[in-house]
Amino acid sequence: MKSLIFAKCAALACLLAAAPAPAAPPPDCSKCSALPMLYRELLEQEFLRKLFDKWISQSYYPATMTTMQDSAKGQLDAAINGGLYGELAPGKVGSGAGGAAPAYGTDLTSKACQLVEYYKDKEGNEQQRPVTPEKVRAKHCNAVADYVLVHERYHMDTCKASWARHGSDKFITVEYVAEDDRAAYQAGIAELRKYIAKLASDCRWSGSTNAKRPDGTMTVPTPAQILELKNNSKGKAAQLKRSSK
Repeated sequence: MKSLIFAKCAALACLLAAAPAPAAPPPDCSKCSALPMLYRELLEQEFLRKLFDKWISQSYYPATMTTMQDSAKGQLDAAINGGLYGELAPGKVGSGAGGAAPAYGTDLTSKACQLVEYYKDKEGNEQQRPVTPEKVRAKHCNAVADYVLVHERYHMDTCKASWARHGSDKFITVEYVAEDDRAAYQAGIAELRKYIAKLASDCRWSGSTNAKRPDGTMTVPTPAQILELKNNSKGKAAQLKRSSK
């Protein structure tokens, strides 16, 4: 699974991915071998959250939604090519129970604030269509589907509240999208960290002396520990020393 980023246009807050959709049944990420893939997802999500946080804290935004999307995608791609994954890069470790995520988003231009899926038509043009959470879950393993839906649920809730307050889509600004995405990424990160921490524990990670980080999210193994854990079968007695990231 590749980069996940926010809205491609002013009207949409979405998660974008470049890889093709997986075939049914959905991938299984309940095994220890899935930990590297899930950790890469976490690294990407946290990179993007920090990028939005930087823009917001400096009150210095890209001029338009399109330039913001292009900038985020370019910076994430550069980070990945520059070693974001470190020792967990796919070429260095098995990709495990990976699975591609097509583009999902929330249509901010309608007061229904509907969950949508993006796809390419025969001419290569990007189109959108409504999608249900059940269809998302049918394509992705539980951990991926959960954090994607948590991310989009945040957008849907704030979209509905904004429509109720303004009565139109005039609330859609660069500042709104940036702040909304930062919060949505944080919500998804919390869900993903919770899943990784539980799976790592099942794979005999001894855990951290601190169950949660200052931001309230779960601590997870370090990359080095992820490599140790990935080949562990559940129930294998392989206790790791206490340290966390």
